[in-house]
Amino acid sequence: MTSDAGSAVPQHPPVPLRLRDFEGRIGSPFDIACQGEAQQLVLMAARELPGSPREEGGFRLEFRGPPEPRLPQAIYPFQIDGVAHDIFIVPIGFAIDGLLYEAVFF
Repeated sequence: MTSDAGSAVPQHPPVPLRLRDFEGRIGSPFDIACQGEAQQLVLMAARELPGSPREEGGFRLEFRGPPEPRLPQAIYPFQIDGVAHDIFIVPIGFAIDGLLYEAVFF
């Protein structure tokens, strides 16, 4: 699939994300695109959320990003193993060296 400009548009897989997709990636950077600019968020935590009705199970991810730019809550395409996955993140606070964001799969 290509965009109007002729560049390749990443395919968004229908496969739901699972906690195990992130458990071994604590401390790893994830590339996202925000308003045409590349940004990096580092995965700080990946925790199970018991009681979720999701077939794949519920979980919570916490990311740390740079102090600027501050990303608004929104859906961002995260590059995971070369594939774009749309993930909704919300800013949740400040860290000494940046901002914290959360994604919840429940």
